[in-house]
Amino acid sequence: MAIQQRAERTRQEILSSAARVFDRVGYERASLARIAGEARLTTGALVFHFATKSDLATAVRGRARAVTRITVESACLSMEGVGGTAIDKLVITTHALIRLFETDPVARAGERLARELQSAEPGPGQECPWRREVSRLARYAVAEKALRPGVDATAVAALIGYVITGVELEMRRPSAPADEFWPAESGALHDPAEERLRRIWELILPGLVHPGAPAAQVLSKEPSQGRSATAS
Repeated sequence: MAIQQRAERTRQEILSSAARVFDRVGYERASLARIAGEARLTTGALVFHFATKSDLATAVRGRARAVTRITVESACLSMEGVGGTAIDKLVITTHALIRLFETDPVARAGERLARELQSAEPGPGQECPWRREVSRLARYAVAEKALRPGVDATAVAALIGYVITGVELEMRRPSAPADEFWPAESGALHDPAEERLRRIWELILPGLVHPGAPAAQVLSKEPSQGRSATAS
């Protein structure tokens, strides 16, 4: 039993180390030797648990999907019982995702690997949990008549997907000089990621939400505090 527990701890440390390497350098530049060095193991010890880099990437992506699924489910559950609409859940879910990407290299590695190893037809269990949840909530928003006429769920899901991916990619971008690309006074690209996301929601919500729909409850630096999304 002790040997099995030690082997499992080693396996988990290898996965964590692989996630950090994949997150930093991507799939192509990662090597088994580099990952073994990150885990402070020999390459031979590593391949005892994972024979190939592809096996490691598959395992990291599986762990990333699991932690992402828990994150989005927990975000939605936090709005249950407090009158949260589908729009509320969309906003709070995106904030929860950005916090996850800021703090968890496994989740970030999963996003990077998904882009770099993207296949035309994801297999069973390989669908992105947060994209699936965003699509579901967008359909619920339509059912709740919360969207403006002519705004369809597919377009909303695609837009939010672009926003999340864009903010996650911006996290990876080295800080640019204040006068590069954007005026220094804008501050938009130099704020924390959640603040950038909040500003984006302030811009896009008026174009999405039906004027007669109930005001969304969550749009602030700390979404759980419950400020109205449509407050001016």
